[in-house]
Amino acid sequence: MRKSLLALGVVAAVSAVPAQAEYLYGFGSMYADYQVWDHGFGNDDDNFGGDIDDRNQLVIGIEGGAAFDWGQIYGFYDYEGVDRSGDDRGASTKGTIHYNLTDSGVSLYAQVYNTDADKSAFHEQNRVLGLGYTGLKGDGWAFTPFIGVHQINSGDISGSNGGMFGYVGYYNFDLAGQNFTFATWNELEFARNDDYSDLQSTDFASGDGSESWGLNGSLNLLWNFHQDWSAGVLYRYTVNKLARKDYQDLVIYRLQYNF
Repeated sequence: MRKSLLALGVVAAVSAVPAQAEYLYGFGSMYADYQVWDHGFGNDDDNFGGDIDDRNQLVIGIEGGAAFDWGQIYGFYDYEGVDRSGDDRGASTKGTIHYNLTDSGVSLYAQVYNTDADKSAFHEQNRVLGLGYTGLKGDGWAFTPFIGVHQINSGDISGSNGGMFGYVGYYNFDLAGQNFTFATWNELEFARNDDYSDLQSTDFASGDGSESWGLNGSLNLLWNFHQDWSAGVLYRYTVNKLARKDYQDLVIYRLQYNF
């Protein structure tokens, strides 16, 4: 938990650096999520390694992002398991930055993702450094891809972990007089090191694993029913991630206050 809070402080510090740059736009929100693993399609007790609904949890978080003439920043902080006892909670933090290298939008991209679980003393940090592109955007939409080298620090596993390709996209639209936002993100890990492949690709039925690639992503639909409030459903999915081989998913129900 302490490391997650430290990482959040780093994100805040980075966000303050470009204060002299030209500010273009930004957003921020606080949210409450209820993560429901047994509302997904890819899970059952036999291949999950235990009762699925044991992983259902309440999460509160804060996120924000901004665009400047030099590029973009984004970050979030999740406090996980707030409906559980104090020693069975966790936290996750992520910070990303695109620093434009050309007027066309080719960018230097960097990302740090940090997660901790109190009960198991689990800690993992992912770091990515590479190139991105911020030029795919228009009125009410944007699509921002990246690719880079991936480093990992997860227990006894540390160092190079192949590469990562990913993207973030959103589209705002009106339907029946109401405003909605569709958003998505994906991260594809490839050429992972053998130890991390074993850790992230366990088949609980057979004990087999060791997949050199993994996918992590989400499809989100938010109804912006008030100037300051949104509600929606997020569909989260992974392949060869979260210590399980093949496909798993969950549904997240969100209530969000927008700054």
